Amino acid sequence: MRGEVTTFDEQGGVGVIAGDDGTSYAFDAGSVRSALPLSAGQRVDFVGTGDRATEIIALAAAAVAPRPGQGPAAAPGGAFDLGRVIQRTFASIRTNWANFLIAAVLLVGVPSLIQTYGQSELAYNESATGLALTGIGWVLWIIGTYMLQGMVVKITVSGLNGAKTPLGAAFEMGARLFLPLLGLAIVVGVGTGLGFILLVVPGIILSVIWSASTGALVVENRGIFESLQRSRDLTRGYRWPIFGLIIIYVILSMVIGLLVGGVGAATGGGFMTGSPNVAVNMAATAITNILSGIVAGAGAASLYYELRSVKEGVGPEQLASVFD
Repeated sequence: MRGEVTTFDEQGGVGVIAGDDGTSYAFDAGSVRSALPLSAGQRVDFVGTGDRATEIIALAAAAVAPRPGQGPAAAPGGAFDLGRVIQRTFASIRTNWANFLIAAVLLVGVPSLIQTYGQSELAYNESATGLALTGIGWVLWIIGTYMLQGMVVKITVSGLNGAKTPLGAAFEMGARLFLPLLGLAIVVGVGTGLGFILLVVPGIILSVIWSASTGALVVENRGIFESLQRSRDLTRGYRWPIFGLIIIYVILSMVIGLLVGGVGAATGGGFMTGSPNVAVNMAATAITNILSGIVAGAGAASLYYELRSVKEGVGPEQLASVFD
C-alpha cells in the first residue's frame, strides 16, 4: 500500500502515515526500512495491519553520498529484507486471490486434469486416447504455466501501485508474454541444468543470479538475454538472502507435495504413486499446480520489486507505469 507521511517525531521515533485508502496509520521508527528521518510529505510504501504501518520504504529516495572515510553509499531504498519479500508475496495473493484463482484454474488446473486423466488411461488401458490426452494436456499446461506467470506478475506489480487489473487485460498480457517467458525458461533451464550436472553448486549459483529475470522481462519489456543480465545486476550484493528465500520456497513446495502425497496414502495409494482413485489424483495434481503457479508468480514479482526498491529507490508507481 502507498501513502504519505503526515507527521514524524524524530526524537520520539513515532509518526503517522495517511494511506491512499483514506486511513491513518501510526508507525514507529523500528518499522522503517529506508533511511531516517522521514519528513512530512514523503511518499512511502508500507504494509498496513489494522491501524499500524509496518515494512515502510520511502519511495524514490535519493542515495546518500558517502563522506570521506566512509564505506559505499547507502542503498536508496534501505536494506534487502527477506521477510518483506515473503510478506508481500502472500499479501498480493490475499488481495488478488479471485483473479489469481480464476486464471490458475483455467490455465493450469484444467490442463492438469486432462493430462492426469490421459496418464491414467495410458497406464491402465494403454489406449491411443490416453496418449493423445496426455500430450494435449502437457502442451496446454506449458502454455498456461507461462501465461499465468506473466499475468500474476502484472497483477502484482499493478497492485503495488494501488491499481486493479481487469482479468481480461491480464489475460491479454499473459498471452503476449507467453513466448518470451517460455524462451527465458528454456535458457534458464538449460543453463541451471548444466550447472547442476557440473557438481550442483554452479546450478545453485545460476538459479540465484537469474532469479529476478522474470520480473525484468515482464516489467521492463527486455529481451531474454538482457533480462538475464539485468537480473545479474539486480541480485549482486543480495545473493545470500535470495538463496535463503529460494530454500524457503523449495521447502514450501515440499510441504505441498507431502500434503498431496498424504491424500494419496489416505485413499489407499502411496506418497509417490498417488491414489488408485483417478478422480483423487486428478484433483490433487490440479490443486498442486494451481498453488505452485500462483506462489511462483507472486514471489517472482515481489522479489523483483524488493530488489528495485533497495538498489534504485524505485517505488511501485514507476514499476506499474510501464503497463499504462
